[in-house]
Amino acid sequence: MPSSIRRRVKAWRTGGQHPVVVRLVAAVYRQVKELRVLVALPFVLVQMRSTRPVRDPDASLTLAFEGFGRTIKPLQVRHEISGLTHAVSKQKPKRLLEIGTARGGTLFLLTRSAADDAHVLSVDLPGGWFGGGYPWWKRVLYRAFARPGQRLDLIRADSHSQETVERVKRTLGGEPLDFLMIDGDHTYEGVKRDFESYAPLVRPGGVVALHDIVPNRVETTSQVDRFWREVKDGRPVKELVADWDQSWAGIGVIRV
Repeated sequence: MPSSIRRRVKAWRTGGQHPVVVRLVAAVYRQVKELRVLVALPFVLVQMRSTRPVRDPDASLTLAFEGFGRTIKPLQVRHEISGLTHAVSKQKPKRLLEIGTARGGTLFLLTRSAADDAHVLSVDLPGGWFGGGYPWWKRVLYRAFARPGQRLDLIRADSHSQETVERVKRTLGGEPLDFLMIDGDHTYEGVKRDFESYAPLVRPGGVVALHDIVPNRVETTSQVDRFWREVKDGRPVKELVADWDQSWAGIGVIRV
C-alpha cells in the first residue's frame, strides 16, 4: 500500500471517519502483506530448522535482516537493534516479554540473545494497526524461533486488556521479568498503558525498552516520543538512536 494512502486511512481511523472503508482497506492490506509469507512458509521453516541456532549477536542480526527470504526482517534500524541485542546478550535474561511482534524479527533476535533456558513471551493484537498483528498460522513460524531448552509462549490478545495482563502473570508463574520490550500501540495513551501494565512486572535491575522514541513527522498517530520524554525524566536511561532526524525508530532503554 502506498504510504500516502496508508497515512490517509490512519488519519480516518484516528478521527473516526469512514469506518467501513478503514476496516476494508486494513483487512485487504494485511491479507496481501501476509500472502507472500504464507507461500514461502514451508521453505522458511526448512531453512530455519536446518540453521544452527547461534548466539552470536552479529550472526543473528544477519539472519534476521537477510536470511529466510527476509520474511522476518525486523521493523528496526539495524544499528539500533544491534546495540540492544549486544546489551541483552551480555545480560542473558531468563524471562523476557515483547509487546508487539509484527513480522517477528525482533522476537527472533530476543530468543538468540536470551539465556539458553529462557522463557520468552510475545503479546500481539490480531489485526492490530501498528505492525498489523499476525495471523494464527504464523505461530508455527514463531515457535521455531525457540532454541533447545527455551520456552516460547505466543499470546495473541490485546495488551491493554486486564485479562491479558493476568494471563501474562500466570504464564510467568509469578516470576518477575528480566527484560520487557514495548513495541505495540504507538499512540500516547497506548504506550503509556502498556508501560504502566507491564513495567511493574520487571525485577529491580531489569530492563524496559521502548521502540520508536524518535519523533515521527509522517505517522502523526505515533506518539511514543512524547511518552518517552516524560517517562525518562529522573530515570537511568540510554537512547539508541542512529539519527534523530530519521523520523522513526530509535530505542529507549530504562534500567529499573
